[in-house]
Amino acid sequence: MKKFTIFGGLAVIPILLIGSLFAIMLMVMMFSSSDSEGNYGGGGWGSGIISSLGESEIPAEYIPIYQAAAEKYGVPWNLLAAVHRIETRFSTLDPMISFAGAEGPMQFMPCTFIGWGHSSCSGSGAGNFSDEEKNSLDLISKYGGYGVDANGDGKADMWDLEDAVFSAANYLGKSGAASGNIEKALYQYNHSQEYVSEVMKYATLYVTEGYDAIIIPEPGKAGFSRPVNGQVTSGFGPRTHPVTGEVGKPHEGLDFACSYGQPIPASKAGKVIMAGWQNASNPSEGYGQYVRVDHGGGYVTIYAHLSSIKARAGDQVSAGTVLGGCGSTGSSTGNHLHFEIIINGVKVNPLPFVGG
Repeated sequence: MKKFTIFGGLAVIPILLIGSLFAIMLMVMMFSSSDSEGNYGGGGWGSGIISSLGESEIPAEYIPIYQAAAEKYGVPWNLLAAVHRIETRFSTLDPMISFAGAEGPMQFMPCTFIGWGHSSCSGSGAGNFSDEEKNSLDLISKYGGYGVDANGDGKADMWDLEDAVFSAANYLGKSGAASGNIEKALYQYNHSQEYVSEVMKYATLYVTEGYDAIIIPEPGKAGFSRPVNGQVTSGFGPRTHPVTGEVGKPHEGLDFACSYGQPIPASKAGKVIMAGWQNASNPSEGYGQYVRVDHGGGYVTIYAHLSSIKARAGDQVSAGTVLGGCGSTGSSTGNHLHFEIIINGVKVNPLPFVGG
């Protein structure tokens, strides 16, 4: 789905660590377990009752719309709520038109809504449609779009919340979410792995049931190895950002000292799902060059600020396979490895997994 969005703010995930690093129970809000392809069971995550955060943040009148769309298309209701939150802050952004031409509460590109088969849909996705054409069920049927007339008024309107939410559920469901492949569907929706993480984070926070407690064994026995032997130069948690100077900025991984070009290995066997620049148009931002590996069971690792990348998306790697070289690309003040462990979309402290 060729579209852009404005990202929401980061949520700080509360984590309870009990006991020493050698026998820790980490209580983390989680989805149902995923497999190596990122598939999530529909169970508790999609059917869990709304959390206190969800009650305070999601407008109550929208919840029945999410739930009705979820029931029709087999997509978790809290996923739809999270997409709405990230895209337009629950329809509070003004205007709800992106610089790329995405429109409405769920930020559809007109060509995705009407159908990419239309002759004007050869560029960014904005196409060339009149207002009447953008609502045409006949054009949607003809060109294979995802627009839906949810309220039965004879048109599919990307600016009508009900139509927009049902259309988003239709798109996500057909992109894999209905069969449990939520990450794949979200990536298709926005083509940004950061977007995927943000949406899944809020979707997780919006429900209270369907979570499991993870028992983390002592370091070295969780299946993850320390990616490099260098000193930990910055831990997990709030800090003053070394580049921006922002106080209390959450640091969502561990920084390890390493020398320029030093090989960076995979911490555990898995499948590479992202390898490249986080933002090629602005190389000084974010992770810079990074690799993301899916280890199955809902576990993902990130290796950031690399000087070079040796892996490609789709590669199956073993523990120790070199993914790239240590560097300082992106938002960085010197050579180091930024390493993250993510459990079903939630970034957790890697220290109990790999040791200090």
